[in-house]
Amino acid sequence: MKTTLSLLLLLFVPYLLPAQNRFDVVIDEIMADPSPVVGLPNHEWIELKNTTATPINLLNWRIGDASGQSGPLPNYILQPDSFVIVCTGSAVAAMSAFGSTIAVTSFPSLDNDGEQVFIKAANGRTIHAVNYSSGWYQNELKKEGGWTIEMIDTKNPCVGSSNWKASISTTGGTPGK
Repeated sequence: MKTTLSLLLLLFVPYLLPAQNRFDVVIDEIMADPSPVVGLPNHEWIELKNTTATPINLLNWRIGDASGQSGPLPNYILQPDSFVIVCTGSAVAAMSAFGSTIAVTSFPSLDNDGEQVFIKAANGRTIHAVNYSSGWYQNELKKEGGWTIEMIDTKNPCVGSSNWKASISTTGGTPGK
């Protein structure tokens, strides 16, 4: 009986992990315009960060923008204070070199200037949304492509443009870091 209970807990614990609260997971880096390539692969992607002290299962979460939502995210446990790169299936091999990467069907096409991108939990609750613009790069050269915008302080996700800037990495971004 004890063994059966242990097995059941191991099977279902990933589905029971909490995280339905706003800002438990934030979009903290966005590659909306990968061309011209600076150093990262020529793919659009976003990076998610778990801002809590608890593991979060992203099963059936969705990424979206004004034109619609992605397919459901796979069963993936995002550990506390860690990151995952989310992109299309065709970008996974290239992006996996930089860190944990998961694919989603119908990944939204990210506009280069002016877009709202959001993440929704499996229950449909919006966990985080970012309405970015090219002005957030705070750098005329970098806003022309090949560079990400990165959130400066993930504990203050609602500050807007003052909490974002172009990556200072020589590769154009810091996916997975």
